[in-house]
Amino acid sequence: MTRLLFSFFLISVSAFAEQPLCRVAVVCNLYLTEEPPEKLAANRRWITGIAPAGIQNAVDTVNRLQPDALLVMGSLTWTGSEADFKKAHAALSRVKIPWHVMPGTRDLVPGGKARYEKIFGQRDVTGKGMNIRGLHLQCSEPTLERTGESERRMMAAITKGLEKSGDAKAVLLIGGPDVRGIADAKSATAMQKDYWAAIHTHKVAAKLLAGHSHYVTYEDSLPAWSVPSSGWSYSPKFHVALITVYKKTIELALVREAGQPRQVLTIPNPMAATRMPKAARDPFGVPTYSEDLARRPKLTFAQLSDSQFDDGTVPRYKARYAYDEVMNTLAVKQVNRLKPAMVFMTGDLTNKNTEAEWKTFGRIYGVLKPPLHAMPGNHDTLYDRGKLDRQTLGDLLESGQQNWRLADQLAGKKSADRTTLFTHFTGKKPYYTVEKNGCVFLCLNTGVASVDPEQLKWLRTELERTKNAKHVFVLGHYPVLTAFGGNVRNSESRIILGLLKKYKVAAYLSGHRHNYDYRMHEGVMHILCDCLCWGEYCAYQIYHVFDDRIIACWKPIFRADGNRPLYERVEFPEPRFGK
Repeated sequence: MTRLLFSFFLISVSAFAEQPLCRVAVVCNLYLTEEPPEKLAANRRWITGIAPAGIQNAVDTVNRLQPDALLVMGSLTWTGSEADFKKAHAALSRVKIPWHVMPGTRDLVPGGKARYEKIFGQRDVTGKGMNIRGLHLQCSEPTLERTGESERRMMAAITKGLEKSGDAKAVLLIGGPDVRGIADAKSATAMQKDYWAAIHTHKVAAKLLAGHSHYVTYEDSLPAWSVPSSGWSYSPKFHVALITVYKKTIELALVREAGQPRQVLTIPNPMAATRMPKAARDPFGVPTYSEDLARRPKLTFAQLSDSQFDDGTVPRYKARYAYDEVMNTLAVKQVNRLKPAMVFMTGDLTNKNTEAEWKTFGRIYGVLKPPLHAMPGNHDTLYDRGKLDRQTLGDLLESGQQNWRLADQLAGKKSADRTTLFTHFTGKKPYYTVEKNGCVFLCLNTGVASVDPEQLKWLRTELERTKNAKHVFVLGHYPVLTAFGGNVRNSESRIILGLLKKYKVAAYLSGHRHNYDYRMHEGVMHILCDCLCWGEYCAYQIYHVFDDRIIACWKPIFRADGNRPLYERVEFPEPRFGK
C-alpha cells in the first residue's frame, strides 16, 4: 500500500511538473578490448571482464531510459586497435536511440585516429558542436597546451563553436582547458581571459569531463562535472550520466540499475531570465539546497564519519595529522552554517584510541553548534587502555599490524571494556536511542564488527517500541549490506537486515569504507558516508526528512575553499508513509 501511494504521489507531481526540453545520456571510458588477459599488464588484466559488463549495463540502462540521444566521450577502446574499435561499435550498435561518439586519449594512439575513422566514419565531433532539441554541446580537444599555437587553435575552436549555438535553450562544454581558480585573476593568460569571456557571453551552464571516478568541482562559477567511467570500475556503481534540460534548471544525474534512486546535481540554466529562489537559511547559495529547504522538511540532520584524529606518535601517521584537523575544522564550520537539527558521527572518531586523540576531537568538535550523537568505530575500540599500554600498541602498528585487526589481540574482552574513552569524551553510551520530530534514530555499537546478543535484543525491543513512529533510522560504523564490504559479520548482518525490512526502517547509515555509496535493498536505503580524513577529498551527508520521502545529500569538502556550492542528492521514499 505504501509503495502504491508513493507511486501515485510521483505520478500526481509529475503530471503538473515542468516537462523537460531535452534529455541526453552520457557514457565515457568504455575501455573495451579484444586483447587476451595475458597480453595486458598484470594489474590491468581484470579489465577484460569488467569493461564488457560495464558497457552492457550502460547500454541496457540507456535503452530503458530512452533519452533523445547518447553521447560517448571516449576512450572507447583500451589499445586503439581495429579489433577493439569493432568491439566498441558492436556494443554501441545495440543502442536504440541516436548516438554520437568522440575519441579519447586511449583511442588516439599512433594510428588510432585512422582506425577510429575506418570503423566509425567521420563522426568525430571534437572541436565541433552538436544541437540536440535545444541543447548545444560544444566539444573541445581532449588535451591542451597552455601556450603557443595549440592554445590559440583551441580557443578559436571553442569560440567559433559557441557562436553556432544559435537559439539553444542550454549550452554545455565538453572537455576544455583546466582553468580552475583563475577567473578574473591578474595572472590569467590571454587564452584564459578569452575563455571566460566566451563562457559568460554564451551562457555556458557546465563543463563535462571524462573521468575514471565521479566528482564535481567548480571552476569559479562554472560547475565541472566528471562523468564516471563505464569500463573502469572494480564494481560498476553508476551506469550512465543523464542530462535533463528544463527552462530554468539543468539536472545532472547519475543513474544506476533499475530499482535504484538517481544521484542528482541541480544547477541553474543561465539562459533563464530569472534565477532559482534562494532560501534565507542557505549559506552557500546552492540551488537544490534552497529548493529543499523551501519545501520545509520536518527535520534536517547531518552525518559525519571517520574523522580519525591521530596523536602523531607513530611516524607513518604524522603526515595525515594536520590534514585531518583541517578537513574536520572545515566540516564543523560548514555544518554550523547549514544549521541542521542534530549531527551523527558514525564511528572512527580517533585513529588509535588515545587520550591525546580524544582531546583533539573535543577541541575541534567542541565548537559544533547542533547536538552531537556519536557511535564508536573499530578505531575507537582498539584496546582497553588499562590492559594494553601505548608502547605495545605502537609496536603493533609499526610492525605492520592492520589497525582493524588489533581486536584480535583482545580476544575474550567484552566490547564495553573497549569504549571507556569513547564514553568519557563523548558522554554517550555504546548504543542508544535518539528521538526528535517524529524521527527515531537507533545508534549501534558495531566497533568490533559485531553486534552481540544483548545489543540485538535491544535493537528488536526498540524497533518494536517505535513501530508506530513516522521515520526510523538505524546507524552504525560498519555497514550490514554485503555489497558494500567490510561489514558486520555475516550471521549478525542477516539478522539486522531482516529486522530493517520487517520494521520498515527508512535507512541504515554507516561509514568505515572511506567512500560514498548507496543502495536500495528490500525497501531499505543503505548509505555509506564518506570520510573526513586522509583522502583525495572528504565529504559528509545532509538529510532532509519529509512525510513521504527522504532526501540524502552528498556534500564534499575542498581544502582550498570550504564553501564550494556542491550538493548532490538522492531522493527515496519513506516506507512507512501512508501505512
